Amino acid sequence: MKKFLFLFISGLFIFWIFTVLGNGGNYSKSYINRAQAASTGNVLLTGTVLQYITLAFSSGSTISFGNITPGTPKCGDVTSQADVTTNASGGYNLAVSDSIAGTNSAMVHSDGTTYIPDMNSGTIATPVVWVTGTHLGVGTNMFSGTQKEAAWGTGTTACDVLYDKWAAVPQNATTGHTVTGYHASADSSFWSWRIDVANTQKTGIYSGNVLFTSAAVLT
Repeated sequence: MKKFLFLFISGLFIFWIFTVLGNGGNYSKSYINRAQAASTGNVLLTGTVLQYITLAFSSGSTISFGNITPGTPKCGDVTSQADVTTNASGGYNLAVSDSIAGTNSAMVHSDGTTYIPDMNSGTIATPVVWVTGTHLGVGTNMFSGTQKEAAWGTGTTACDVLYDKWAAVPQNATTGHTVTGYHASADSSFWSWRIDVANTQKTGIYSGNVLFTSAAVLT
């Protein structure tokens, strides 16, 4: 009986072998085909991120000089912190200008016709140390900021009499600060304000705006 079972099982095995071979190796080919069924390919994604820039004042959007005594220079009560956020790869430029067209002045009397002029010496390109009795009008200084320009002086605090340098606010927008390179977060610069008037300046309340304009630099 055992011999019969052995012969029967052996016969089945041999029959299976011949069946596979008799099919021309289809079993082997099927196995190979399944192994080669996976492949890969790439999808190329492209796009261009557009320019984004904002300018906001986190402090010092309103400056008060209070009572102004002719012949006595006075700084504003606070400083202005200008925060620029941009995704520009080349950084940004920050320009300043008078907002009262054609007057070379940032401050006008409540009568609408009398002005406190811009500082009578010192430009954005070449700021100067403020000299009491010599300099009159309204001036500005950037005393701190990323990549601070040397022209603004070596002072690091607002209204440093010895080391800050001052400039008249120009009639046309003029770049007063340039920051190069990409910055992942807001970049800040800090500005102070100074005023003195002649003893002939009309009494009364004066006010006005200085316009800051930020422009992204793309590379």
